[in-house]
Amino acid sequence: MMSSINAEVFLSRGLGLMEISLDNQPEAVARLSLYFQELKKWNRKINLVARSMADQQILENHFLDSLTLLALLPPETRVQETILDVGTGAGFPGLVLKAVCPALSVTLVEPRKNRFFFLKHIVRVLQLKGVEMLNIRLEEKSKVTELANRQFSFITSRAFTDTWQFVKLACPYLKKEGKIVLMKGPGVLGELDDPVQKERNEEFFVSEVKKLYLPFSKGERLLISIRLR
Repeated sequence: MMSSINAEVFLSRGLGLMEISLDNQPEAVARLSLYFQELKKWNRKINLVARSMADQQILENHFLDSLTLLALLPPETRVQETILDVGTGAGFPGLVLKAVCPALSVTLVEPRKNRFFFLKHIVRVLQLKGVEMLNIRLEEKSKVTELANRQFSFITSRAFTDTWQFVKLACPYLKKEGKIVLMKGPGVLGELDDPVQKERNEEFFVSEVKKLYLPFSKGERLLISIRLR
């Protein structure tokens, strides 16, 4: 297993290749490394990430991939943003963002109990303040009392394969000037151009498509920002 110091070196190299600079970067990378080590321990008992993944793949495909969202969160606006991460699983991307930017206001939604307990553990171990965790399922609207009358400026998810299903689900919780950000591979553009879906969801529009690449595998990532008309 990759040691903590090697995880830090790997993450630091990745951040450099992605041209991401963090405030208090050594401390931020140390938090990510500790998060990674705890993930590995818990993953032996509960399924958080695929057990077939090498350590480098976990660090790149989950941790560094989550940090691609910083491209849409400029340092000068981060304190004002309110982030909702739906179906966060093991904390990707929301808790990773919180780990490197502790001032961010982050709400994590995760319906699976074992993953919810893992999130609570990580928040405690990393001594993070001001992160909210909800053990709910957004699809069960009548039961989602914790989010009643609340709206967020930045809503994202890596859990949904159906783009427009997620957009409709997230819509009630989006501030008028806010955005829903989809983290997708290159195949999503055809789905976004589907004329039937566009007609059904005419109250939304794609405001930005940002193409990025993971630093080591060169995997293509699209960050798609969707806003209300």
